[in-house]
Amino acid sequence: MNFLQLAQRLAVECGVTSGGPSSVSGQTGMYAKLVNWTNDAYVEIQGMFDNWGWMRKQFAFNTVASTGDYLPFSTTNTVTGNLMTDLRYWWPETFRCQKVSIGVQDEQWLVEWEYQVFRNTYRFNVQVDGRPVVFAVNPQGKAIMLGQVPNDVYKISGEYQCLPTSMSADTDVPEIPSHLQLVIVYKAMQFYGLYEAAPEVLTRGNTEFSRLMNQLEREQLPGLYLGNPLA
Repeated sequence: MNFLQLAQRLAVECGVTSGGPSSVSGQTGMYAKLVNWTNDAYVEIQGMFDNWGWMRKQFAFNTVASTGDYLPFSTTNTVTGNLMTDLRYWWPETFRCQKVSIGVQDEQWLVEWEYQVFRNTYRFNVQVDGRPVVFAVNPQGKAIMLGQVPNDVYKISGEYQCLPTSMSADTDVPEIPSHLQLVIVYKAMQFYGLYEAAPEVLTRGNTEFSRLMNQLEREQLPGLYLGNPLA
């Protein structure tokens, strides 16, 4: 369902007459509230957990020789072709490095180091450029700092968690799996029920939201796994 369809479904569920908005743009009165509640519900659901599966994205970028630090907001994600302006945090255990001139057969893991240890090792005194084997995340700006500083063009790849996004156009589609997107409508019904003092709408919104959220959490949050034996 797209943004407009979700807002229209909210109007139906809340018993609003006239069938709901014909567009999410340019609305006033109750229709504007329905549109805003729909988007607010989507943003709030995205922020309920910091490790939703659908918000985990892939990235890759090519290094520049003799350049060791890469700020995400000015680095192009070659997977999407866009700047990585939606970074929330990195998944450091997924980081890999390969020399572009060789290809994927050259791929090796990058090991994360604690920032201060990295800085005192790879950003101290004169350094010799070489193949990156470790990295750290700069706490100011979340830049990826590579050690050694690349001596050639390398492809750095991995995964990151993205920031919550908003919907703005009629055809915008939330990234929540399609079979569970009504969770947005039921969350928005809570907003409507509280605003309008409509207990029947609020009760249905609470009940259906809890049901779909339980399913969304089962499908989109990491499971619990037992570690390897200690001995």
